[in-house]
Order: sequence, then structure tokens, then C-alpha cells
Amino acid sequence: MIKVGFLVSYDFKYLYKSIPLVYEASDLIVLAVDKDRLTWSGNPLYIDPLFFDWVKEFDTLKKIVIYEDAFYIAKNTPAENDTRERNLLAKAMGEGGWHIQIDSDEYFNDFKGFVSFLNEKKQYLKNPKKQPIEIHVQWITLFKKVEGGFLYIKDSLDAVEVATNYPKYKYMRATRHSKKIITKFILLHQSWARDDDEIYTKITNWSHRDDSDNVAFFEFWKNISLENYKEVTNFHENDPTKWKALEFVSEAELDSLKINISDFQLFKLKTKKYLVQFIRENLSASTQEKIKTIFKKLVK
Repeated sequence: MIKVGFLVSYDFKYLYKSIPLVYEASDLIVLAVDKDRLTWSGNPLYIDPLFFDWVKEFDTLKKIVIYEDAFYIAKNTPAENDTRERNLLAKAMGEGGWHIQIDSDEYFNDFKGFVSFLNEKKQYLKNPKKQPIEIHVQWITLFKKVEGGFLYIKDSLDAVEVATNYPKYKYMRATRHSKKIITKFILLHQSWARDDDEIYTKITNWSHRDDSDNVAFFEFWKNISLENYKEVTNFHENDPTKWKALEFVSEAELDSLKINISDFQLFKLKTKKYLVQFIRENLSASTQEKIKTIFKKLVK
């Protein structure tokens, strides 16, 4: 069974795009909504009632469930409230099957292909507690909306955990299960590609509110343009090496997702955490030998 959970908050408008991308290939979709309409930081949030009308009209197959609960705990940090909500959402989705959690502003490319991939891993559903696993996809982060398209993170080493057979979340979406598979499936992340007011709302309410000087990074973000983006290097607010450069993609290219994850880019990510496992799970014997040769040169 394929179960998809979404967190519904101040950026609910992106769900009009993200839900349809996973609807057909999913068996159950659960939308988690704070019943008091508060963010993880305790600030008021607004969700247009028309959104819920749209959900009812769109959900012709009756797959979508609205789950309302209190997700803001005053003594918790935003990150702790995030993690707590994801665990409550997992309980609402019920035991068994593949649990997939996607944020409102994340757009899954080839969700049907991802579901086929999960269906090939059915052995992990027999005894999840003894064989917990975490499945990652590639995060393509849109950084800024500019004339004619977007600036996005080029050659990013970002992968995000989205699926698990054993939904016991330790830090936000991370289960930190020892077994992980990193795939080449793409999750396009709206992220920073928003209006100024939206960005300010995001950085003052999101899980990473206390991780760094978000306001300073916001000012840096506002000054980036088509004229100077190529000068920007190593700029991720918490780990500069993760975001090395920006690239432009036109709106037409974005619609067809012509942003390719290169094998070498993916390989570099594996060298950091999951190389051996990835080789065993995904590559042919001949490719494994080639990768091992390259890896030996890289780590010298």
C-alpha cells in the first residue's frame, strides 16, 4: 500500500500542484492540518477554506483524508514540533505499507516510477521493525524566481528522505534507519523561489528557524539577480559546500524537468554517506568496478 502524507500550513497553495502529481499512484493521502491554525513557532496561519472545497472536488476516488490535531507545543523548538507532527501523521496514516511524506512545496517527478521502485522492494514490508529502511530522492531546490524562469541550485549534494517502511521519525523526516537507499528520482523543491513576504513568513516559522541567521541570509537572497547569480558560490546557510553554484532554468524547461542528475553528481553524494550500500543495491557489477576505481582516486 502506498500512503502519502502532506503537512498543510501557510504555504498550502502549493498543494494545488503537489497533490495531483501523486494522486493516481497512491492508495491513501492524509493531509495534516493544525486545528488551532498555528505554525510550529506558535504564530497564526491562514488556510483559505476554498482549499478544502477544492480537495473535496478533486478527490473523486475518495483517497484523501483531512487529519486535524494540535501540532504546536509551546515548550518545543520548531524542529521538535516538526518531528512530532510527522510522527502523529504517520500514526494517522496507519501501520503497514510504504509511508511517504512530502511537503506542500515539493513536486514529485515520476511518482509512478518511484512507486514501481518501491513495489520492487516488497521484502521490506514483511517485517518492517526488523528491516527498517529509508528511501531518499534528489532534492532540486529552486532558489529564486527571476524573469523568464528560476535560479536553482546547480550540482547540489542534497538528497531527502521521503519514504520508509517503519515511520519512526527522529529528526523531521529523518528516521535515521541504518539502511538507506538513495535514488535518482527527483523532488522539485519550491523552497526559496517565493515572494519576499512569503520568504519572511517561511524563515520565521519553519523548522530551521533557530539553525542560523535566517534574516541575514534573507537579505543576501534579496540581492541575487540574473546579473550577479554566477558570482555566488558556496552559499548554503548551514553547510556552504552543499550549494556550490546557481544555474538558470527557463519556465519551459522546468515544466518538463530537464534538470538532470548526473551519475557522477549522485556518486559524489554517496561517497559522503552511503557509497557501499548504493553500489550493492543499484549498480551492475561492471559499473561497480568503475565506481570503485574512481572512488579510490577521490579519497587519496
